[in-house]
Amino acid sequence: MTSRFNLETDTKPFNTTSIKVHSPKEPTPRSPKKPIVKEVNKTTKDFPSFIEPQNFNLGVFEYERNGSNPGKVIIFNHEFYDDHNIKVRRGSRRDVNEILTCFQRLGFNIHEGDLLLDSTVAEIQQKIKNVLEDKASLREANCLIIIFLTHGHNNDELHARDGTFKCSEVWTKFNKCAELKHKPKMFIFQACKGDYYTTVDGADSFVFKEDSAKLVNIESFIVNELDADMLLLYSTIEGNVSFRHPSAGTWFIQELCKNFSAYGRRDDVISLVTRTIKCVSGYYNFDEDVSEDLQKQMPIFVSTLSRKFYLNRNKDRHLLLEIMRKQEEIYNMVKDINRKIKN
Repeated sequence: MTSRFNLETDTKPFNTTSIKVHSPKEPTPRSPKKPIVKEVNKTTKDFPSFIEPQNFNLGVFEYERNGSNPGKVIIFNHEFYDDHNIKVRRGSRRDVNEILTCFQRLGFNIHEGDLLLDSTVAEIQQKIKNVLEDKASLREANCLIIIFLTHGHNNDELHARDGTFKCSEVWTKFNKCAELKHKPKMFIFQACKGDYYTTVDGADSFVFKEDSAKLVNIESFIVNELDADMLLLYSTIEGNVSFRHPSAGTWFIQELCKNFSAYGRRDDVISLVTRTIKCVSGYYNFDEDVSEDLQKQMPIFVSTLSRKFYLNRNKDRHLLLEIMRKQEEIYNMVKDINRKIKN
């Protein structure tokens, strides 16, 4: 489903054959930030904030949604890095635009300060600290969604503009957050996790490199590292690359947004993620050399969710729940009539 050329990955060591490598004397070009910031300004300043309606029903097994805000969404997008040997992440801005469009259509309020571009490690840590300190906002949020678009490597290593950090350094900060207790917290990591890639055999079964046999980095999930009600989405399995097109964006984020936009008002998030994994692993491939194996990508998720996680309350699901409730009432009435007749 993808072209044979111009595809890039979010891994290191970074192949610099397709872009210019900047010498130490030549400043790295910075991304023009105004277009994206204006996009966010337009949605948050020119229009009133979306307030989640409380008059629509929830299912018995769903998370409660008692807050007025559908959820807190934070996006960390990295395109440029201080290290001149690290490739520019061309196409990542396309992912940002899709994320903004997708979640705003679903009723999420994404504010200007919640989209961070080319942040340093310190800026990432400060933003997370600010989010945790804004207790009033977290109390009103029905979920938390944090998205990282960057380069990465194995052992859950991610790149900021000036250094690296671990994925677990993000989600562990929210383990003891009282305002988010019993609320779903989703962390999305679009980044490579190694240098290998998945292939398929003659029977269309996935073939994994022996050196990348782990699905996730086990060391990230030691005791007390992962709290309840969390969902971690990785664009690829441990040890493997994650593909990105320089103009169309990444396979994973593009498919995630398509499925969230199309089915996010009907299906729960686990179902949406499962559908996304099917699309990415089944419909996408890359053959840089026709004599080589097809290169594939397998996203993966880790969940400690204890209930069904929906992205919003809405009329469609409300009507479906009402129909199911009426059917249950009719069934019980018929059952009671049969019991009386027999007696």
